Amino acid sequence: MKRKVISAMLAFSLLSALITGCGGNGQTEEKKETNTETKQEDSAYEPVTITLNLERSGLGENVEYTFTEMPDHVIASGDQMADFFFDLGLEDQMAGYTKGSCWSLDAEYPAREEVPQLVEAGKGITTLSKEEMIATGCDFLMGWDSVFSDKNFSPDFCEENGISMYFPYVCSDSASFEDLYKDYETLGKIFKVEDVAEEKIQAMKDTIQKVQDTLGSEAYENPITVFAYDSGEDAPFTACQGMPGDILKLAGGISIFDDIEAGWATPSWEEVVERDPDVILILDYEGGDEVEEKAEFLRTNDATKNLSAVKEGRIISACCSDMQGSAGSARLVEEIAKQLYPDVFE
Repeated sequence: MKRKVISAMLAFSLLSALITGCGGNGQTEEKKETNTETKQEDSAYEPVTITLNLERSGLGENVEYTFTEMPDHVIASGDQMADFFFDLGLEDQMAGYTKGSCWSLDAEYPAREEVPQLVEAGKGITTLSKEEMIATGCDFLMGWDSVFSDKNFSPDFCEENGISMYFPYVCSDSASFEDLYKDYETLGKIFKVEDVAEEKIQAMKDTIQKVQDTLGSEAYENPITVFAYDSGEDAPFTACQGMPGDILKLAGGISIFDDIEAGWATPSWEEVVERDPDVILILDYEGGDEVEEKAEFLRTNDATKNLSAVKEGRIISACCSDMQGSAGSARLVEEIAKQLYPDVFE
């Protein structure tokens, strides 16, 4: 299923930039001319100020960022992040992205084949060296908090190299769809595609409203209990609150660990058995046989093989990338709802 996506051309361009010095951005003369024209056009750019939530990640105090020109060398860490830009039609502003290990399985964006993947699928952006990051000419880096830790691309590194950091609002333990909408609104302002962002937000709201109207109040008053199994054999890594919890609730379900104040956690198998979920939702990272392999583990694991959901085959699946909050999250609400309430959607 995994395929190598870094091209010889990309590797050559990165190497060439490194040879000419870490301070270079590896751009061709044609690209430089294009960027100069863009910067000239940005003289009419209306500044945008955002608050960077550094406290949440322990990277420092919250700070304000003011954009006085539009970034044009965006790097997105993982499909979850890249899909924001593809969905908003901002592929021309991207210098590259990484798929990571958690792939977007349903979204069809032609730009996926046009924008360079900086490392092979399955690997994260933190496998990219600092020199390689500089060589891309990156001026806007979007990723989870861990991307900006001291051992990776720290705030100091980003500041020294003219890279604006962006933590999505949706990547928070208390996030909901409102935070996803806020990310769309914020990116829309930074990249001057407010109208497109608003259209995408409204489309997500319409999809969710359709699900709510179809399910009716009874499903939300008595939701189906769900164990969202991400990974782990010694102990399960599972979805609790935050964006994954909100997705489950809007689909007429509720995480059996909704009482844990975190988006994701690692409780014990004993706690899973004690809470005896109605349904098990397996998070799908890459497609292929992964869901069946995880299901087989649950069927043979001493701790879970006697769960009623396992014995009766009440096992469903969902795209991991969309479960974290991205362009496909509203669509995922509908997909999960159809799996939880198949009779209602016939």
